[in-house]
Amino acid sequence: MTRPENVRDIIDTNGGRLVGKTRLQKSDYILEAAGVGYGFEFDYHYYGPYSEDLAVAAADAQALGLVAVQWETSQSGSDYAVYLTQGAAPQMNARRREILQILNAYGAITLEVAATAHFLAQNGYRDDPWRETRRRKSVKATPERITDAKRLLDQVGLSLL
Repeated sequence: MTRPENVRDIIDTNGGRLVGKTRLQKSDYILEAAGVGYGFEFDYHYYGPYSEDLAVAAADAQALGLVAVQWETSQSGSDYAVYLTQGAAPQMNARRREILQILNAYGAITLEVAATAHFLAQNGYRDDPWRETRRRKSVKATPERITDAKRLLDQVGLSLL
C-alpha cells in the first residue's frame, strides 16, 4: 500500500469517518505504538506526537480522491476536518479496528494527552511522563483527562508506570 492508501485504510477501519487532523495524527501514533501501524514516524510537536509524512499522505489521499475532507466549524469558531472514505473496502486488521474503537470512546483532547504521555515515556521521560505531560499541557492535562488517558492506554495495552 502507498502512504495515501494507508490513510484511506485508517479512515475505512475507523468506520469510514474520522473527525479532526489531531485525531488522525494521534490515532495513527497509538496504532504505531501498538505495533499495528503503517510505519509513519513521529516527532514531538506542540500538540504531541506528529508525523509530517502522515500529514502529507492525508493531503495526497484527498488529492487522489481516496478520501474526502469536509470542513466544519466548531461552536468556538474553529474549523476542523472531517475525513470520509469513498466506500473502499478496508484491509480489516482486527487489532487496528479494536484500537480505533477504543480511541473513539474518548475525546480528542484525552487522546492527545495519552499520546503525548506515551511519546514522552519513549523519548527521555520514562520516570514520570505524566508530570512532563502536565507541564507541557497545563490547560489540557486536567486530573480527569490524565485519569482517562491512563485508562485509554491501559485498554490498548500501552500502560505507563
